Amino acid sequence: SSAIAGACGVIFLRRPSSAIAGPRFDRVQWALLGLIGVAAAFDLLEGLSPPADGDSLAYHFQLAKRFLAAGRLEFVPRALDGAVPLLVQMTYVPALGLGGEGALTLWTFVSGWGLAALFYTVCRHHLDITWSLAATLVLVTTPAMVFGAGSGQVEARLAMFAAVAAVAAASALGTGSLRYAALAGLAAGFFMGGKYTGLFFVAATGVVVLAGRGWLVRGAVFAGAALVAGGQWYGWNWYHTGDPVFPLLFGWLDYGDNGYWDTAHAELLQTAFFGQEQAVAKNPLWFLLYPFVATLAGPPQFESGRTGFGPYVLLILPFALAGLWKFRDRVATSPLAPIAAIVVVFFALWFFIGSSQRVRHLLPVLPLLLLLVTTAARKWCDGPERLRQAAAVVALTVAVQLAGHGLFGLNFARHVFAGESRDSFLRRNVPDYVAVQWINAHLRPSDRVFLTIRNLNYLIDTPIYYAHYAGEALIDIRPAAYDPARFHRQLGKQGITHLLVTEENPPAGTVAYGR
Repeated sequence: SSAIAGACGVIFLRRPSSAIAGPRFDRVQWALLGLIGVAAAFDLLEGLSPPADGDSLAYHFQLAKRFLAAGRLEFVPRALDGAVPLLVQMTYVPALGLGGEGALTLWTFVSGWGLAALFYTVCRHHLDITWSLAATLVLVTTPAMVFGAGSGQVEARLAMFAAVAAVAAASALGTGSLRYAALAGLAAGFFMGGKYTGLFFVAATGVVVLAGRGWLVRGAVFAGAALVAGGQWYGWNWYHTGDPVFPLLFGWLDYGDNGYWDTAHAELLQTAFFGQEQAVAKNPLWFLLYPFVATLAGPPQFESGRTGFGPYVLLILPFALAGLWKFRDRVATSPLAPIAAIVVVFFALWFFIGSSQRVRHLLPVLPLLLLLVTTAARKWCDGPERLRQAAAVVALTVAVQLAGHGLFGLNFARHVFAGESRDSFLRRNVPDYVAVQWINAHLRPSDRVFLTIRNLNYLIDTPIYYAHYAGEALIDIRPAAYDPARFHRQLGKQGITHLLVTEENPPAGTVAYGR
């Protein structure tokens, strides 16, 4: 309330007479702005609907709900979606606690569209209003953004940190300012605190910060800021398991006797999860081919059809390459060169070291890539004919992506405009939701439900224990670990009173679960 009262003081501020009047939009710019508004309206419908995304229900929102119910942070010894950096999820806790589910879904809408505002601002330093709006429209209608920005998925939020870090790192290199190095470290550290792939981004940004004179002091400031901003969750994991990136260093570090992990689960995670997450070999040829294959006809593991980056980068690439060649003598000294280095190094680390090849995990650097290719293409378009050709690429991309965005939004429009109840919406969109209705109606807070159907985690009000055959070891449900007596003892140790199981073992959808 005090912040609101203080903000009211802005009405007493006068605009300086010497202030420059804002630009007037032309018809093209108003059209682009209108289409951005249409995309925002589609996403607002999702923000006004109950959550139905699988990963959000499995852990993004469920962990926030769990922490609120417990009144404290709790360590969740589950690989890949429990004992992971949770900086972004912590923003869901106050939204859910103060305003309930409606505030939570609206917060994801607002925070997801925060990237659009930031991206437009960054673009305006390199592009005119028209092209900045066009690039923003392409970004917000990209399938990966449509899929993740309105849900609990973290990548769209991490993209804001990546953009700030990259711009600050470029400024630190260009000016030698320690303030920019500190800002780059804070933003990259927040990325690191939100996802393990943030470690790759810190390394990529560090390469730029360490270039040039004064690299030692600048690098120390950057590293210190990154550690302060993003190191807490790694310390949290280390304190509980002995591994800051649990369970990736199992066998290298001493885990003690906490029972959180063992050799059998480590081997199964490598074969059943990591092995199935990678569709192509990690070699230089596939490193070069991956962006093209993922755009045109990627394997199912890429998920590039439903959550990919759309056709824009591939279509605008010839124009961008022409622009690079035209101004090839200026490329090395361009203020965008450090940002390009960050994107390339991050992609290389992600491709050669990362455990998954899903395209949407690259979303945090997509805005940077769009900025690079759009700026380079605009440099080449020095005449009306070339401008029309590049504009056709934007128009084609937006037409395809906005149509897909509209189809995606129909599901939420049906809920909002038809007055559909929450239960009806969830029955349509969440498999096995009928089990949730029975559990919430019949079980008590003193009960605890064992389940293997991850998309029900958030929706169940009774305390739960989500078991994954390759992701956690406290209740061992590996197919090779058939031991009813041991299973019964483990259930008792975790206070399980009821079991919700499927006929399949392991249940469908648990081999490749999102992160």
